[in-house]
Order: sequence, then C-alpha cells, then structure tokens
Amino acid sequence: MDDDQILEITSSIEETLGKDAFATISDKIGELLTGNTANMKTLADRDAEIEKLKDKNDKLVAANGALLQKVPVGFVQPEKQKKEEPQPKIKLKDAFDKNGNFIH
Repeated sequence: MDDDQILEITSSIEETLGKDAFATISDKIGELLTGNTANMKTLADRDAEIEKLKDKNDKLVAANGALLQKVPVGFVQPEKQKKEEPQPKIKLKDAFDKNGNFIH
C-alpha cells in the first residue's frame, strides 16, 4: 500500500467520523503503521539471511560432494605376498646314494 492510498483512506475516515474521533483513530493508525514497518523490515532481514544460508548450504554441499568423490568407498588392503621358500639347491652329491647309484 503506497502513501496515496493511505492518505485517501484516512481522509475518508476523517470525513465519516469528524475531526475529534479522527485524531484518536489517527494516532492508533500511526502506531499500526509503525509496527507494520518494523515487521516488514524484520521479514526482509530474515529473507536476506535465508538466502545467505541457502547459498552457503549449496557451497557446502558442492564441497562435500567433491570430497566424497576423492575418498574411496571401501578400504582395500593389498594382499600380502606369500614368501616362497627358496628351493633347496640340489647338489650333484645328493642325486646319488652312498653306493653311487642314481636316485630317481
């Protein structure tokens, strides 16, 4: 509601009620307008804060998504390689028995 509309309404009230009653009502209307202005400012501040928090939330969601993409889903332990026991060297002496016969 703009100032012209308010002035039109208050003038209509003044014509209907007279100057004495209008003065009392005008004071109350002034209080209402002052309270309404304060409420509108509070709502505008809250809307600005909500937008700020939404932007911050969107940035945090994007950052968390980027971090989650860098972290592997599960931890995979590398398999321990089994140490193969070295094969004992076969000596020519071990291939024959004490009589000199070849062992299969």
